[in-house]
Amino acid sequence: MNDIKAIFFDIDGTLVSFNTHKVPQSAIDSIAALRANGIKTFVATGRMIGALNVVESLKFDGYVAYNGAYCVTAEGKLVFSSPIDRNDLVKLANMLENDHFPVAFMKLHETTINYVDNTVLEVLEQINLPVPRIEDPFQTIKEDVYQICIYSDTEKERQILDEVLHNCISNRWSNLFADINMRGNHKSSGMDHMITHFGIDLKQTMAFGDGGNDIPMLKHAAIGIAMGNADKNVKSNADYITDTVDCEGISKALEFFKLI
Repeated sequence: MNDIKAIFFDIDGTLVSFNTHKVPQSAIDSIAALRANGIKTFVATGRMIGALNVVESLKFDGYVAYNGAYCVTAEGKLVFSSPIDRNDLVKLANMLENDHFPVAFMKLHETTINYVDNTVLEVLEQINLPVPRIEDPFQTIKEDVYQICIYSDTEKERQILDEVLHNCISNRWSNLFADINMRGNHKSSGMDHMITHFGIDLKQTMAFGDGGNDIPMLKHAAIGIAMGNADKNVKSNADYITDTVDCEGISKALEFFKLI
């Protein structure tokens, strides 16, 4: 497995434990060892670029944020940017005038939300993020929005995509909300942008993930690794299943493939 040159890591449930909200020391040591061995490491997350503080103590070569809609190197060089279509945002803001449900708008440096309910609080507690500032969607969409988080069931999600967000796609890693991005953006497309920038072949890639939004990345990489805490659907789309994040799943997989 010494032909692997780039590895992409999801954050929540993969690098970071839902129980401790921290990166296990074994994962910290493993990423340092990969980099010492000349293997490039990347974050691939649904989080916004300004919400990566949970992994700020680790060194990466680049970041795929907003499920592939924004890709940037560790030095700050922009590789790819794809905000949500402005017309779709206006249609959504109009819809929210009469149909009141929580929607978070993820901009480049801030996430805002139209209102907060118990579902929003439950999700934020799970991933240890602060409650966003409440703002009128019409004010929010004056800036670029790279991702929308819709707190709804799948039926509502489908209605919004069919009737309002015609240029968008959805991903879920929770039954409580869906990530919405411009069509064509997902973690696998973000992988492609980064490896093209760094001159790495897809055959030289590996990816780790645990959620539904990781499936495109796990299927796309030469080796897709599902965490032991992933659900059955994610595991069925992986090439290898490792242990859970809390039981050193990352380091065990990297040792199995003789990368560290």
